[in-house]
Amino acid sequence: MPPSRNFILGKIRQALKTGSHLAPSPAVLPDAVSGLAQADAASQVSRFATELQTLGGSFQTLPQAQAGSWLAQCLQQRGVNEVLAWEQPALPVPGLLDALRERGVKVVGEALPAAEPGRSAMLAHWETIKVGITGVDAVFAETGSLALRAGPGRPRLASLSVETHVAFFTADHVYASWAAWLARGGAAASGEALAAASNLTLITGPSRTADIEMTLTVGVHGPREVVAVLVT
Repeated sequence: MPPSRNFILGKIRQALKTGSHLAPSPAVLPDAVSGLAQADAASQVSRFATELQTLGGSFQTLPQAQAGSWLAQCLQQRGVNEVLAWEQPALPVPGLLDALRERGVKVVGEALPAAEPGRSAMLAHWETIKVGITGVDAVFAETGSLALRAGPGRPRLASLSVETHVAFFTADHVYASWAAWLARGGAAASGEALAAASNLTLITGPSRTADIEMTLTVGVHGPREVVAVLVT
C-alpha cells in the first residue's frame, strides 16, 4: 500500500475514534425546527415566495376560480397547446384540467404502458411536451423548495422533463422546513406514504448547473422555469 494511502487512512481512523466533531442526536426535534413555531402562515408564505424568487423561480397568488383561465392564458402566451399533468384528484384546484380541455389544450399524463414498444414511444412523446402541471405535497419556506411524491396519477416527468413547471398549492401545504413537514405533515409525510412513492423530488428553483468550466447554465437537467401558484 502506498505511504500516502496509509497516511490518509490513518488520519481518517484517528478522526473516527475521537468523534468529538459529532453532535449528539436530539431525542425530539425542537419546536423551532419541527413546526411552524410561532410564525403565522402569512409570514411563511411570504418567506417562501422571497426565497423562490431569489432562486429565479416565480410566485403567484390566485383565487381558485381564476386558476384555470390564468393557466390557459400562460399557455397561450407560450404557444403551448399540450401539457403533461398530474391527474385531477392530485391537484388542489377542482376542474382545472377540464378548464384547459375546454380551451383546446390537450392534457396527457395517463399511466405508461408496461410493455414495449408502447412504453418507449409514450416516453419519447412526453419528453417533447414543454409545460408540466402538478400539485405538491409540501412547500418549505426556509429554502423556497417544493416536495413532490411521484406515483400513480402523479408522473414525475411533469416536473422534470418539461421546460416550464407550474405547481399549484394551498396554504395548508406550507411548512417552515423539511424537518417541520416530516414532524407534522400527517399522512403525506408518513414513512408509509414516502415508501409507497416511486420517488420523492425536492425542487429548489429552476434547474441549474455549472459543471462545464464553471459557467452557470439554467434548464439543462430540468425545467428552466418554475412557477409556484398559491391557490386561495
